[in-house]
Formats: sequence, C-alpha cells, structure tokens
Amino acid sequence: MQHQKTKKQKKSVAAKWKQLSPAKKFLLALALIFILLIVWIAGAVIYEMAVNGEYYAYRYSGEEQRFEPLDITFAPADFEENIYENAGYLAKNRDIEYINGAQSSTVALDEDGSYYGAGLVFFQQYFRCLVNGDYTSYPDFFWDSYTEDPHNLPIPTEPFTKQKLYGFSVDYRAADTVVVSPNESTQYYVVRYAIYQNNGTFRPDIRSDTVIPLLFALTTRGEETRISNIIKYTG
Repeated sequence: MQHQKTKKQKKSVAAKWKQLSPAKKFLLALALIFILLIVWIAGAVIYEMAVNGEYYAYRYSGEEQRFEPLDITFAPADFEENIYENAGYLAKNRDIEYINGAQSSTVALDEDGSYYGAGLVFFQQYFRCLVNGDYTSYPDFFWDSYTEDPHNLPIPTEPFTKQKLYGFSVDYRAADTVVVSPNESTQYYVVRYAIYQNNGTFRPDIRSDTVIPLLFALTTRGEETRISNIIKYTG
C-alpha cells in the first residue's frame, strides 16, 4: 500500500513539473543552483576554519598584525663576523625550551631532538639556518602559498647576516592540531626568541633583545613539512 502511494507521489510531482511553464522551470532551476552555491560556499568556509581556525582567531583579534620596519639605528651589519667569537652572544642562553602541554624540556640547538618529535627537529633546523645566516636555504622552509598573505612575517628578499638568536622557546599547541586528511595536517606552535645586537637584515621590525611572540603554522603534506603561516601571537 505504501509502495503504491510512493509511486503516485512521484507521478504527481512529475505531472506538476510538466505543467509548469518554461519560465517557471527556469526560475526553479536558477533557485536550485543558487541554493547549491550557498551550500558550497558555506562548506568551503567551514573547511577553511577547520584547517586554519587557530590562525584566523589570532589574525583577526583586533590587533595590528603587520611586521613594519622600525625607524631606529640597528647594529652594524657585518657579513664576515664570526658570531661564535662574540663574548656577549656566547654568554646568552642558546638552548631551546620546548613546551608540550604540562611538560617542559631544555634541548640544545645542536642536540638530536628527535626524541621530542618532528616539530622540535624542524625548529632546530630553522633556528640553525638563521644563526648560520643561510639566507639561500631559508625560503625552503616555506610553502609557496606563504607569500600570498601580507600578514605573514616577510621572507627577506636580500641576504641577511648570521643572526645572534637566543632565548628560544617553542610551545607546541597539540590541542589545536587540524587533520585535513591522512596526508595533510597543520600543527601550531607559539615561538619566542630574541636577537642580540640585531642589525635588521633579517628582522627590521624588532629591537635588539626584544621578544615578539609568533604563531607558527606548520603544515605537513605527505612526508614534507613546511611553514604555512607566521603571524604575531596575541593570545
């Protein structure tokens, strides 16, 4: 009995559709396309927020996020300087404080950090690149899409000297990790460091010995991990 009703309902709908004028059919089709478009846009927004929700939460927190150069006199830029002979720099703490939830560990910059996970190893390599002034390899830490967002920390377009970085802190926000698919995920880290005798060739937006917390988004695709965003951390 129910099966017969279903058949009649289908016939009724088909009959009503045939009775509609071409103009009404066109309007209904247009309305259906509009609804599908709205659903698609809503899905795209939900997907984007799921992937980069943490990033957007800080980006649109109401605080200016751009990395504007300071109008100050920086230390002289010496591309030949051996920073490991600089007594002032050698006196600084150059170990990394790695924080993962309630756990905090101190790891040397050149130590094998694989015990603490791939994230720490990535930042050890990242910091060593800066300390060594390896400006040719520095862009390799980033996905190509990184430069599309003006809120990101700029990638220097000119060579930079060996950077006297110290006071490293890497805080892994494991709870904010977003898994997009089995082959893609994004992890968030709050990173802090200072630059002794900053000459502005790498960071013209901070004074010497000043810390501006940064939110790093590391995106892993397949076997490769690179930086997808670096913005000022306002949390």
